[in-house]
Formats: sequence, structure tokens, C-alpha cells
Amino acid sequence: MNELRIGIVGLGVISKFYLAAIEKSPSVRLAAVCDLREEALEPHRGGVPCFRSHQEMLERGELDAVIVNVPNDVHATVTGDALRAGVSVCVEKPLAIRASDGRALSEDARSRGLTLFTAFHRRYNDNALALLHRLPKDVPIASLRVRYLEKIEEHIGVDGWYLDAERCGGGCVADNGPNAFDTVRQFLGDLAVEDAEITRDEQGVDRQAVVTLRSTAGAGATVELDWSYPDGECKDISLTLADGTVDGADMLAGHSEFKSSLWHEYAGILEEFEEAVRAGADQGRDGVSALELVEAAYAMERQPEPGSDSDSGSGSGEDGAKRDVTGNVVKVLRHRRTDRGMALEPFASRCVRTGEVHELVTTDHQETGSGARIDRVGFLGFAEITAGGVIDRGDELWIGGSRVGTVLGFDGCHQPNHYNVLIATERPVTGPELGISPESTVLFRAVRR
Repeated sequence: MNELRIGIVGLGVISKFYLAAIEKSPSVRLAAVCDLREEALEPHRGGVPCFRSHQEMLERGELDAVIVNVPNDVHATVTGDALRAGVSVCVEKPLAIRASDGRALSEDARSRGLTLFTAFHRRYNDNALALLHRLPKDVPIASLRVRYLEKIEEHIGVDGWYLDAERCGGGCVADNGPNAFDTVRQFLGDLAVEDAEITRDEQGVDRQAVVTLRSTAGAGATVELDWSYPDGECKDISLTLADGTVDGADMLAGHSEFKSSLWHEYAGILEEFEEAVRAGADQGRDGVSALELVEAAYAMERQPEPGSDSDSGSGSGEDGAKRDVTGNVVKVLRHRRTDRGMALEPFASRCVRTGEVHELVTTDHQETGSGARIDRVGFLGFAEITAGGVIDRGDELWIGGSRVGTVLGFDGCHQPNHYNVLIATERPVTGPELGISPESTVLFRAVRR
């Protein structure tokens, strides 16, 4: 196999990144393209064979491999047809909509000696890889957070099927979840879902989610997903090592143009896929693992804890819209601790009343389980509530017009006097470090609407 002959099924918004990677490769040749739309095929006519049917392309295209870039609900069908035609497959995430279909495809590829490769493009991100490579080998990761925040309407182009839950397989958990879960697996290995808070819109599409995971080695992880993010996009990783070292990576740093990080990431996909095909490597498990985590997150949403009530944060997905909670700083705090010993309340939301005073505390801990110990903290100050309401885990905290972080949870060691409202930040920061002063405005803003 001196030259790998690849066909692309589906010429949607992501196809240009595959096409660019193939064009630059000295050992891969674009041998055919397929799309249902004539206007998508038109630019390729006269250059490569063009097909309206993937079955016809598989029969006549003389291919070694295909890239499956069609809507999520037909990933399994097209991938299965390609495997039965004796062709290795690189399929856009997710591998399928149902984990059972993914497992069947993985077994089929294995039995035929073909490569089944799911394209998780963030595992080739230069900033994420730099973080992975600079971590010390002898210090384990204690906790990790991956954020995948965007306004989905800005990303889908003509591919409106993303907003159809039946075709997409769900919402942000089904589509962005696999990339985020795979990034966590890249750092921590195999994972299990411990909790999932999912918020849906009026059509029942999950637009935001906070998924709590645990690695087999015991490290905690959190994945934050948002399809309604109001401030552009945020794709980043933050972690804490067992020795207290804090590090992270902004996956978009150095890639200022919209989607510009995808050029090098998809080049990485093509390179590794080619290597796997030439080696006859079995890589189906990665795609299956991501699907199983997606299904586990949705199942956790549908499984409230026995005896839980509306403020227990069971992830029932039944919450509606809410107003912002506002306040003013009444006292600034300037100290920091690494042995504070706070413990998270077993609640993901708390009601606060107008006139109450609560303490605002930052932390780089990411664990959200009931009783999780919080040691590394920075104290911001005390705030008086001027408009009461409900503060939920994941709400953004803004002080003086600047975003500080998101609500991690609540510590009740000073109750009934006040709560410590714990704010997840990249590192524990204090009031003076953020320029906070008495009467600075405080805003808790829901981002999962």
C-alpha cells in the first residue's frame, strides 16, 4: 500500500479540514467523494470521482479507507457498510448514537482485521499535548476539569441537523461530550460517570451539562459543556497534581481565527489514521468508551437519588429559567489557606434571601461529591444579597463587572450564620488580587438557560 486511497462520505462543515490534510499529505490520495447534494459535489467534479450514494462509492471507488463525515444518526449505517466492503473507517465522533451499535461496529472491524478509528480532534491539539508532555511522570493527577463552551449556532454552518436531537443523538452531551470525555481519558485513562447535571431547552435538547467523573486510579474530573455560551467559545483544561501543582492549557491559544485550531488537529487525525490502517491496528475501543460515557451521563440524569428533593441537585433536568442573584461586597478578605478542610454540602443549589450575608471563597479543587474536602482556598470577601434567589452549581460569579469563576458548591461550617460559597477558579485568589472593594457589585448568573 504505497499510497493510501481515501474517500470522504459527507462534505459538510468539517470536510474542509480533512480535505486540506489530505492535500498536504505525501502518502494519502483523495480517491473519491460522496454527498447527497449536487452543489457540494460540484467543486470536485473533474478532479476525483463523485458519488451521490456511499454504497456506489464503496463498490466503484477502489478505496483503502473512508472518512465518514455524515450526520450522527447515520454514522453506524455508513461505517457498517464500509467495513462490510472491506474498507477501514475514520468516523467523526460520535462513533454511533447508541453504545450497543458502537460495540457491534468495533467487533465487526476486529473480526475483519480492519481499522475503526473515531476522530477525536482535540487529542491532537498542540496546547493540550504540550500540557500532557510537561507533566511529571512521578506525580499523579489529583483532579482535572475540561470545559467545552460555545454557542452551537455559530459552529454548525449549513449542518442544521446538529439541532435535531433525533439526528444528533441528543445535544451537547451527545455531540461535544465525546471530545471532552476523550480529552479526560487522554490524561486519566478509563473513567466512570458519578453525576450529571443536565439542563434542556423548551424542545428537550440538552444545552448545558456538568458531568462528574472518576478515573480507575481515583482521580476526580469534571466536564463542563455549554451550547449557549454567550462569550464566544472556551475550550480548556485545568488540573491539579497530587503535590498541589496547578497547570492547564487553553486549547484555543495561538489560534485566534474562528476554528483555526482545527487545521493542525485534523492533520493529526489523518496522520494517526494512516498509521493505524497501514499497521492494521484495532482502535475501536476509544470510540466505544466515549459512547458509554455519554449514555452513562444521560442515564444518571434520569436517575434521581432516593429521597432527593428539588434542591438536592439530582440532575433531573426539570429546572426552568431563573433570575440572577445580586449583591454587594460588604467586607474584603485577603488571606489564603492550603489546609482549610471545608466539606461540600450534599446540595448543588441553595436559596439565598435578600439581606443575608454569605462568604465568597475561591478554590482550584474540582471535586463535587458530597463531603469532598476543600483545602486550597482564597478568600474574596463577604457579600450582602440585594436580590435573593437560587444559586446553583455552575452559575457564574461576576464581581465589579468581571467574571471570577463558577459556583462549585457550598460549605456549611458557619451555619446558621452564613454559607461559604465556593467558586471554582484556575487558582485560589483573594479579594485584593481581583481589585475588590466594599460595595463592589456581585452577580450570580445562570449560564444553563
